[in-house]
Amino acid sequence: MIAADFKPDLEGWRQEARKFLEAGIEPSKILWSKESGSLSLFGSTDPDMKVLSAPGGRFQVPAEFLEWAQLISSAADADRWDLLYRILFRLKYERKDLLKFSVDPDIARAELLMKTLRRDIHKMHAFVRFKKTDVDGREHYVAWHKPEHPILKLGAPFFARRFGDRTWSIFTPDESAHWDLGEIKYGPGMPQHEFQAEDAFDGVWQTYYASIFNPARVKIKAMKAEMSPQYWSSMPETALIPELVRNAPARLQEMAKNQNRQAEPPAGASLTELRAAAQSCSACPIVHRAQNLVFGEGPESARLMIVGEQPGDREDQEGRPFVGPAGEVLDECLRAAGIDRADVYVTSAVKHFKWRESETGSKIRIHQKASGSEMHACKPWLEAEIARVKPALIVALGATAGTALLGRLPKVKEERGRLFESALAPAILLSWHPAAILRSFSEDERRERLEDLKMDLAQAQNFLSQNENPKAPDSCLPQS
Repeated sequence: MIAADFKPDLEGWRQEARKFLEAGIEPSKILWSKESGSLSLFGSTDPDMKVLSAPGGRFQVPAEFLEWAQLISSAADADRWDLLYRILFRLKYERKDLLKFSVDPDIARAELLMKTLRRDIHKMHAFVRFKKTDVDGREHYVAWHKPEHPILKLGAPFFARRFGDRTWSIFTPDESAHWDLGEIKYGPGMPQHEFQAEDAFDGVWQTYYASIFNPARVKIKAMKAEMSPQYWSSMPETALIPELVRNAPARLQEMAKNQNRQAEPPAGASLTELRAAAQSCSACPIVHRAQNLVFGEGPESARLMIVGEQPGDREDQEGRPFVGPAGEVLDECLRAAGIDRADVYVTSAVKHFKWRESETGSKIRIHQKASGSEMHACKPWLEAEIARVKPALIVALGATAGTALLGRLPKVKEERGRLFESALAPAILLSWHPAAILRSFSEDERRERLEDLKMDLAQAQNFLSQNENPKAPDSCLPQS
């Protein structure tokens, strides 16, 4: 038996394996060990030593095997070097296409090990939490992480690409990585009890995690499988898990109680009275983050009502519907159709702006679509507006408005331009929301949608001209 004498890293193993392979030494005759003082390769007197002769031709190590070795060499597995040499030996002396046979025990073992390592690297990318510190008066970010395998050298380059514009250090129990804006340098590890760093941003992580925690889907076993407790000590948000799990039943009861909650507009109120009453509405949680109520505006005698989805950032700031970029598009299309906006009652299916923070850290508020329960909560305000205005025709802009008015999720692309009969109004016409036009994927799509909206508003104007009586002809109104 030969005891391998090598530095326990990939390059050290490659140099030692090359000697054994060229000498034709079988894997079963080699003891891969970190300890020095091994027997000399050519001084062994083992009578059972078997040396094979290589088949004809020059042997070239497959590039795929080198990729495997790069990964497997980082495993916390005492047999990894032996496994790699067995596969390498068999590639040379048995079959060159060995790596294709997943049912082979050695290949199956290697593939399982690589899957585990890739998962560990993925967990590192997902669970590292940097904390901002000050080093010699300069901003520096530090993190501590405990992977299952010593994969820091494989995982660290990701952070250099992702956060290459700032210096950082990642510490693990075995080693550390330090980015200086030019290269990654590696050093000794650090036990967690020596890692002392606090950051005000920890509270942001906790707020985010609490906001996405769903008490209706608490599956402790699945959660621990996806985010093992071994990582929890270095992740600020996980401190909330016991409390969130403990409070889940109470939160579920509260959710069930609020599921069918709706606004309660005062009966028989004027538009002015409705607007005043809506100021104190708290039927859905959107109100708590919005700056202003955005109620409808326009003449109470309007024959045409336009219903959008929900206010945007600009509307939320001013408290008026369609005053931002989408409003400019709407105004353009109204003019093209020969409609004076002053004659139109304009409102939204949802009366407050729902938004989230920008992922880039900017102050821009990103629009979020209202949920079904939020639309349900706000619907009585829209119904009260319709009942007061009594329009001859309602133009629903977008899927949210269409859902609120038709009672189902419409397919805007397929159903736009059609008139629908409804209990809410004699006729409802579906079209593109101006925001959808602004978000078009291409200039051609933007131009096409813009022309669609102009055409649909022209159709609305034509319908009103031909139907002085609010009751629309049944022949042109398919049921919704």
